Amino acid sequence: MLMVYKGRLYAGDIFEGEIQGLFVQAQVFSEPSSYGISEGRISRLTVYPAQQKEFCKNLANYDRGWDGKPPEDSKIRAVIEAVVRQFDDQKIDWSFEASR
Repeated sequence: MLMVYKGRLYAGDIFEGEIQGLFVQAQVFSEPSSYGISEGRISRLTVYPAQQKEFCKNLANYDRGWDGKPPEDSKIRAVIEAVVRQFDDQKIDWSFEASR
């Protein structure tokens, strides 16, 4: 499933969706930025196991940078890659993301 527009937050748009059984919420801006995932338009992204969005139970969180480090789980990475493809039509260089 593709991400669905949910509204505006500050200068970006909020999108939500379920991808491969995981719930994803992202803030997407109109222009790419050095703060975005792969220097793209996604400035914030959180992956949850379910739509309840329990803050302490997120599987991955990006807010102008990864909380800790990028996820290593291949399923979570595949979900994030699908979101990046939808908005930026590019692949993620995970070694670059790990070095930020």
